[in-house]
Amino acid sequence: MYRNSMLGRCVRLIVGPLMVGWVVVGILVGCSSASDPRPNILVIVADDLGYTDLGSFGGEIQTPHLDGLARSGLRFTNFHAGPSCAPTRAMLMTGLDHHLAGMGSQGSLATDNQQRSPAYQNTLSREVPTIAEKLRAAGYATLASAKWHLGKASQDLPGARGFDRSLVLLEGGGGHFDATPLFKSYGQATWLEDDAPLVLPEDFYSSDFMTTKLLSYIAAVPQDRPYFAYLGYTAPHWPLQAPAADIDKYREVYHEGWDALREARMRGVRREGLVVATAQAVAHEPGTEVWAALDGAAQAVAVKKMQVYAAMVDRLDQNVGRLLDALERRGDLDNTLIFFMADNGAEAHLMEFYAGNDVWVPENFDNRLDNIGTISSYVTLGPSWARATAAPFRDSKSKVAEGGIRVPAFLHWPGARVGIDTDYLRVMDLTPTFLTLAGAEWEHGGRSHLQAGRSALGNWLEGGPVYADEEFIAMEAFDRRMVQRGDWKALRQPPPYGTGQWQLYHVGRDPGEQEDLVEEHPEVLADLLQGYARYAEEVGVIVPDSVIPY
Repeated sequence: MYRNSMLGRCVRLIVGPLMVGWVVVGILVGCSSASDPRPNILVIVADDLGYTDLGSFGGEIQTPHLDGLARSGLRFTNFHAGPSCAPTRAMLMTGLDHHLAGMGSQGSLATDNQQRSPAYQNTLSREVPTIAEKLRAAGYATLASAKWHLGKASQDLPGARGFDRSLVLLEGGGGHFDATPLFKSYGQATWLEDDAPLVLPEDFYSSDFMTTKLLSYIAAVPQDRPYFAYLGYTAPHWPLQAPAADIDKYREVYHEGWDALREARMRGVRREGLVVATAQAVAHEPGTEVWAALDGAAQAVAVKKMQVYAAMVDRLDQNVGRLLDALERRGDLDNTLIFFMADNGAEAHLMEFYAGNDVWVPENFDNRLDNIGTISSYVTLGPSWARATAAPFRDSKSKVAEGGIRVPAFLHWPGARVGIDTDYLRVMDLTPTFLTLAGAEWEHGGRSHLQAGRSALGNWLEGGPVYADEEFIAMEAFDRRMVQRGDWKALRQPPPYGTGQWQLYHVGRDPGEQEDLVEEHPEVLADLLQGYARYAEEVGVIVPDSVIPY
């Protein structure tokens, strides 16, 4: 349906190496429908999507539109986001490490000793420009229909940070059929259009509404002007809610449970050619349960949760189909770069039982089996399903093991390669890549790669690594730390999320981080820790003075 061809309307941008990295050096011919030959840029972000949820990444959920784009585009098997929503979005918006962008933590999770630091203000720093500001200055229309989660003050809103038009959910999530808040203390979910309060329509469903709004914004952009569009769905973030017809499609799919799903997803990801031969499905992790140990009633509730989750992903894909059809009718599809990614691993926290919610949820929502997934329910996926969606990786959202930060991602653009790419890439690399493509300045390019992303345009066009094997790559959030050099990765996560000690893995052979090699290779760990220390100093990491319960 969505072919990797220009259909005679456009030809490729001529790009090549110049000094450092890749830059646009010329344009042969533009598009017959537009005087500006630069591509439109569409970034689609799914919220808390598991690595193998899409069919094109080994899953069973019906996602034909995303799969068509992925299989006719360039799938990335080694693409890394942050471990949770806000840090990822800060890196996406700025091209910088999330500490430098002001989002060293998230929401109210910064501890007392962190809150004085500009790295932990947990709003998008006004000291660094956003990609929207840079692209608007370069002549692009800038559009957003997305979860924002980057600050609520007027100076932090999309209109103040470079977006011409925007629909945003300010908090980290909310009800998908109405303005139900994530927590009682929020009062209600805050939706804004063009930075002004918005009353949701009666027929509201998040994925449908967000797509419709973005389509209206795109329709108003003149044909001769390129646009940058950020579509940041809130699905499949909790609370799990979906239209009944979509839930019914998965009525018979998940009765064998999460152990069977994990094995099936491993077969699927192998079939797609997205994992190394030595990768194994991670066995039961702390906090997960053995499916056979559950009684019938508990299994029925668990099955229904996974049905609703799958329906949310399915509905997201349906809306991507609507978007693609509209772009094709407008004549934009063949000159639009589409980048799809998840913001982190699947959500494993049972948020309906967290402090405060454990009283508020049972008093205000109906989570009986037949009602799960409706407007009046409030449930989460839970650790056992979430970690099954991460196969072959370990852990889930909020962790810096691969299951928390290695996410499904792909590129669909007529100018790019087609196939599967295994090179290490980061969400920070998107901003410099898009700015390079637009002919705009990447003013942070002189920073250390420990602090800032770099253009991946050469990788997308001709292949080859963005990061050399001898370079360090590091990350910290919530006192969970990682540093990688080539295929060697050191990982430290405090109890109860880890051992509290540095562990060492060869993620090239062991992407599930199952075999700790620290005793066999102490010299490798020592080398990696030097790289982490440099990173922590450069970005301003502050070790929290208490355990962060997330």
